[in-house]
This record gives sequence, C-alpha cells and structure tokens, in this order.
Amino acid sequence: MSMPGHNLKAGWGVVRIKPWHLAGVFSSSGEAEKFAGALGEGYLIKYGDHLAGTQEFSFEQPASD
Repeated sequence: MSMPGHNLKAGWGVVRIKPWHLAGVFSSSGEAEKFAGALGEGYLIKYGDHLAGTQEFSFEQPASD
C-alpha cells in the first residue's frame, strides 16, 4: 500500500525522526496534522521536499539555542 502523497514533490510531511519514518506527504498542513494525530506520539509535521516514491524527505531544522 502506498503512503499518502507518495507522488508529491513538496509539501507537509508527517515524519518520525528516530527511527526514521516518513508516514505521508500532504498539500495542506491541516491534512498533515489530522494524519499525525491519528498516528500518535512521536510524529512531527515539517514542510519540505520529497523525492517522489521514496522515504526521502528533506526539511530545515531550526537552529538550536
């Protein structure tokens, strides 16, 4: 089964950092938030670039204080 948004090249990604899991890519933050909520704790929403058809998703991490 394909993950949601597997063909999108950019969008709101629902990710878990460790261990890495790209759960889906969405065109709206609202859709991404709803999906992340259904997956539970540990999933974040990040806007970034997705290599279509893969688990590759790049986004900028904010600088730590």
